[in-house]
Amino acid sequence: MSESDKKNPNSFCKAHSGIEQKLKSLENDTKDQWTAINQLRNRLPAWATIVISLLTFLLGATATYAGLAVKVIQTAGNGK
Repeated sequence: MSESDKKNPNSFCKAHSGIEQKLKSLENDTKDQWTAINQLRNRLPAWATIVISLLTFLLGATATYAGLAVKVIQTAGNGK
């Protein structure tokens, strides 16, 4: 038996030879899952997104109405 075989306990059993790699892979998968969960936790709640959308809609509608009102006034002023 060589010195490298004595240092590596997995070299004796073929059934357990890849166990360290599998454990590292599972640990990395767990880290990736927690990263995804934390990203979901850090986003805005649904009600805040809806409020921002409604406010943006109201701002756009107001700007459109104001722009149309200016056009109507300009058109009415040119018609005299």
